[in-house]
Amino acid sequence: MITMAAFAIIGAALGLFVRPRWLGVLLPIVLAVLVEGGVYWAIEVMERQPNREVLIMRLQAIFGEDWIGMSGPIAAAVIGAVMSALLGAFTEPKPVAPVLSAEGIQRRAGKDGRYARAQGMVEERAIHAQAESRIDQILGL
Repeated sequence: MITMAAFAIIGAALGLFVRPRWLGVLLPIVLAVLVEGGVYWAIEVMERQPNREVLIMRLQAIFGEDWIGMSGPIAAAVIGAVMSALLGAFTEPKPVAPVLSAEGIQRRAGKDGRYARAQGMVEERAIHAQAESRIDQILGL
């Protein structure tokens, strides 16, 4: 039961935070299979050694006695990872496209050394042209 809860929490955390989402689901499954398989292999090795009965019983109580008992934590990791990946995908904010691009915001100096207006920022009107011509006359440009 402890390992089932632990693998469910680990699966949910990895499923939510690891990108891309399919890797966030695959990683907890592989981790759970490796841990459970490693414990099962260690129990098999210890059964051939004398005086390991208490350790074997405790490991079997924690991780399960056979592959059927060990499949519960793996299933908890799978369910936790899949559910958190799905819910994370639904609650993830959609990226908003910028209204102005960086090229439209940049101001470039023209041949006369003056900066040009940013494209789309100022509406071109006749009064602006008259004001620019008056400024040019005053400055002698």
